[in-house]
Amino acid sequence: MSSERRSAFTLIELLVVIAIIAILIGLLVPAVQKVRSAAQKAVCENNLQQFGRALNTYMTDNGHFPAAYEATGMNPGWGWGTTILPWVENLSLYNTLGPRTNVFGGGTIPAPATDSTSLKLAIFRCPSDIGPDVNSKRNSHGSSNYRAVAGPTTYPQFAANQDMGGVMFQNSKVKVDMIKDGVSNTLLIGECSIDYDKNKWGAIWAGMTGRNLQGQPGDGVRISDVMWWVDDASAVINGTAPQAFSSKHPGGAMFVFCDGSVRFFAEGGNVTVLKYLAGRDDKQPVTYTDY
Repeated sequence: MSSERRSAFTLIELLVVIAIIAILIGLLVPAVQKVRSAAQKAVCENNLQQFGRALNTYMTDNGHFPAAYEATGMNPGWGWGTTILPWVENLSLYNTLGPRTNVFGGGTIPAPATDSTSLKLAIFRCPSDIGPDVNSKRNSHGSSNYRAVAGPTTYPQFAANQDMGGVMFQNSKVKVDMIKDGVSNTLLIGECSIDYDKNKWGAIWAGMTGRNLQGQPGDGVRISDVMWWVDDASAVINGTAPQAFSSKHPGGAMFVFCDGSVRFFAEGGNVTVLKYLAGRDDKQPVTYTDY
């Protein structure tokens, strides 16, 4: 008379298998997250590279870099993001908006969003930033994680048409020969994160919405919609200042320079160097490697 033996895991063997699987998962998840983070950073860097090419192409065609935004006085105006749409594969949207003939916001202050200006444009979004696609803190226009670097000077109160010492500010027409510090040593665009809980409102791509007359936080001329200067607070990468240049990348944020190069600035870097890099003609002999 024969008998059959049934094979099965013992409880101890099962627990060992589960422990091994847990260890493997623990090792795998950080690796996957690291790869995902690197991929997102690469996409963001590509966005900035496209901005660099587009801004330089505009400069070649027009003899000067575009303004951060164009407007009379404190009024709303189309921003650099709208200006370069034809050079970032969005010519159709540019024609729909008609910035050469139409007034941003139709003359209403602050400029209201339209179906076109509230669009999510991937090139203006860093994939690491999970902030909303429509920026409810900025009149519900399409969000942007990129803002023009207006210059190194801190102004206690904004006045129209201020030359802030950088390359892109209101109604600016800065030519290459005006960038005395060198195009490889002067900033154009930097990252800005969107995190309402931390009072980080990011930017919008369409333009500067004008003066907020609704008594909301941030009442005033919303130049931070498209640009900001680099003062002691905003030069602290990922700092607590509302307009601090910042990102969701681990350890820092990226900028594009006037020569189209993109470089990563780590948290805790030399604030003074970043301020000098924001200026086009401050006679300060610094380079990115000094940061």
